Amino acid sequence: MASNRQKDFIAEIKQKGIARNNRFTVEFTPPRTSNEDKRRLFLFCTKATLPGINYATAQNRTYGESREVVYDRMFDPITLSFHVDRKMVVKDVFDEWTKLIINPVNRNVGWYNDYTTPLSIRVQDLEDRTTYIVQLAEAFPKTVGVVDLDASNNAETMKLDVTFQYKYWLATPITVDSTTGLEKSAGGLNKYLNDFQGFQEKYMKGLGEAGNFLTGAVGQYAMRGMSRVTGKIPSIKF
Repeated sequence: MASNRQKDFIAEIKQKGIARNNRFTVEFTPPRTSNEDKRRLFLFCTKATLPGINYATAQNRTYGESREVVYDRMFDPITLSFHVDRKMVVKDVFDEWTKLIINPVNRNVGWYNDYTTPLSIRVQDLEDRTTYIVQLAEAFPKTVGVVDLDASNNAETMKLDVTFQYKYWLATPITVDSTTGLEKSAGGLNKYLNDFQGFQEKYMKGLGEAGNFLTGAVGQYAMRGMSRVTGKIPSIKF
């Protein structure tokens, strides 16, 4: 028979559930990027990392045993993965962004405020309610990864990994509009839900069979969000 501890654990899981790592959205605005391209990045982000934190310490001894004393905090970069669309717009966005960091012709370094941007990562539950928000301040692409091309395999879709550096991150409170049920702190995220169906159908055609990659995460979030706003579930096949 299960112990009381096991019973309590099972009851807790049934009542509150476990967070899933495929329920998330990522939102940021690259410099000099149109709203259409911004939405494409929002839709095509397939992997993300919640940032961590570590502290720099030094040995301090005044009397007796030494102590580790914190003197600074450090933030490791995070990596986002994107599907690349047929017209390579996702790749072009980051190519143009890197030109603002260092000009590839004259090697001049750009102004910091011109190439950094806020970046937010939202974690959702199975009902697509936001349960956790992380805001990254002054983010920029530190590494734009290579894209592997392979003539021997025509079944894989093209993907791009981008590593972001940032100043710091903070977990922020979640506020919900009591009338609409939408998240107030979502900022520009909610407006994507209003015309998500048309946007997705347009780029699903461009992707062809590769369009089936949308599982959980953004796809389900946007579909459920549309149902809350319009009362209808978009007729999109996954």
